[in-house]
Amino acid sequence: MTRPSGFFFFPIESKIAMKILFVNHTFPPESYAGSELCVLNLAKEFRRRGHETAVFYRFTDPAQEEFAVRESQYHEISVYKINHTYRYASTFQDIYVNSAIAAKFAYLLRNVQPHVVHFHHLTNLSLSLVHEARVFGCATVFTLHDYWLLCQRGQLLKRDLTLCSGPGDDACRSCLALQLLRGKTQRFVSRLLQSNRTRSNNSSTVCDLLIKKPAAIHTPQSEFVARTSFALGEEPNETLLAHPPAAIHYLIAITRPAVLKTAIAMHPSTYSCEGAGVRFEIVQNGTILFSKTINPKKHTHHRGWHSVEVDITPTEKTEDQLILRTSSDWDGNNLYCAAGWKHPLIAYRDPLTENTNRIHPRRNEIRRYFFLAAEILADTASAFSSQAKEGILHRKNWVKRIFDETDLFVSPSKFLRDFFIRRGLPAHKILFSDNGFLPPPRWKAKTPQYPIRFGYMGTWIPSKGVDVALQAFQSIDPAYARFIVHGFFPGYDGYEDYEVYLRALSGPAVEWRGKYEPDDVYTLLAELDCLIMPSIWWENSPLTIHEAFQAGVPVITADVGGMAEFVCEGGGLTFRHRDPLSLRAVIQRILQNPEILEDLQFSIPHVKSVAQHADELLEIYTQLQEEKTERDHR
Repeated sequence: MTRPSGFFFFPIESKIAMKILFVNHTFPPESYAGSELCVLNLAKEFRRRGHETAVFYRFTDPAQEEFAVRESQYHEISVYKINHTYRYASTFQDIYVNSAIAAKFAYLLRNVQPHVVHFHHLTNLSLSLVHEARVFGCATVFTLHDYWLLCQRGQLLKRDLTLCSGPGDDACRSCLALQLLRGKTQRFVSRLLQSNRTRSNNSSTVCDLLIKKPAAIHTPQSEFVARTSFALGEEPNETLLAHPPAAIHYLIAITRPAVLKTAIAMHPSTYSCEGAGVRFEIVQNGTILFSKTINPKKHTHHRGWHSVEVDITPTEKTEDQLILRTSSDWDGNNLYCAAGWKHPLIAYRDPLTENTNRIHPRRNEIRRYFFLAAEILADTASAFSSQAKEGILHRKNWVKRIFDETDLFVSPSKFLRDFFIRRGLPAHKILFSDNGFLPPPRWKAKTPQYPIRFGYMGTWIPSKGVDVALQAFQSIDPAYARFIVHGFFPGYDGYEDYEVYLRALSGPAVEWRGKYEPDDVYTLLAELDCLIMPSIWWENSPLTIHEAFQAGVPVITADVGGMAEFVCEGGGLTFRHRDPLSLRAVIQRILQNPEILEDLQFSIPHVKSVAQHADELLEIYTQLQEEKTERDHR
């Protein structure tokens, strides 16, 4: 643990039970990503030691009252989750500062009476929660898991996925144009960008079922069917809510072979509930084209989106009847069964489009220029907008307030700590201390044999750079190496066809697996000789690298950010950031000399345990509490 100057720690055996409230943007069972598992493991460890722990986080359920707080237990930890669907958000400021959430949090503080509030992420909550904790008299600690305090998008990636060097008026205004603008200007720019995105990604679209008015809706309660959004993974996705029983009827003219593209899911708020799953059906003119039942309450691998593509065959009818139908898989039991269809679209399987592209090879290039022109117009509109300037300044001021009112920040990587210091956070207020992890099953050293098994584990969103790895493997002989891709595509705004793009890059050495359960991570890692982490953003302290090291699996990763930092002392190799050819060269080097992987196994560095992490945090909590007591008695 690297300690900032002026902040001294000494071993403390806490004999007084502390009350610790963790705050994060989400938490299991809704999500199992890095910050969520960090909070869960710490809360369990502190509770094991006799301290009182609780967690406050956000969930989304359009069927429930906005800002309703639900109390429950998860692994014997007190959990308080607040419903926030943004249904009342009308300005850019409403995205990151919310007085209603702050008021509910203040009420919770009075009930829980925590000594320490440890913030991990505030996206989808409110920056003002730190102020509430300070006013109440709590010690405040903030672990940084990414760049969200400095970047509303979180990963310092621009809309075109190029890296941003840090917040600035022009850069932020360009990325957030649609959120910053208001009124007629915002609607005009939104339509312009959306229409061009549609031209680029869905040029053969027949019908957008999210927009088209149904011919009929059969449901016992009108609120069971609505246009909303589900947040499953990184970004909220526009969704057609269809709480069972519901049958949504459309009349559509289909003149050529087409495909209905969507995804199905139950809402994450249902995952911890008892009861039924949901059967999804697509019916054309009385014929069931698709039927699938999911029950994420019982089967955790059913959680998240499940992609659906259904062929639609033209008939002699002037209009075809198409039905999206949901029903409970328990007769008569539809409690806690909120479900939805992710942005359902019908598009032609259009050979005319392919022929046109061959006749006009510059068509896609022209589209790119047209979209670029649309973005320039959006940037220009926001540049002359007083609301945009005020919005950026308002968020900057709130972040400065967070810097001032938080007692201590913790950065799991030296890279992230230095980055925040360069952006105005005083060095004495932030220390470096990596996160801790649960010990895995014991692993045995491997002797790699052909084909060498490389792998990727995680979501397939653009920022993770799976395309970089796929390009690197395109010319790799499958007799010598395999690239096993675990995970799924949860959706990503502006890149709706990204999974299609990834699969088009797949070469003969690539094996596509699917979504996996958190409990299966070490089983899957045991099947690999080497893990590849090709992220195109500046990762901080990647969960995947720590898991690989704990499983005895070497890592190949990009030469920037926390990724490079965690392999610099052993256990891995680096390639030039965003460069498939550089990655291929590293892979070829290993294929020519597989003994490299054995050497890397024995150089894997120690991974901090959750117990060690808790020891360090307890020192921090205790010292902050003592300093607060001294100030109160002055």
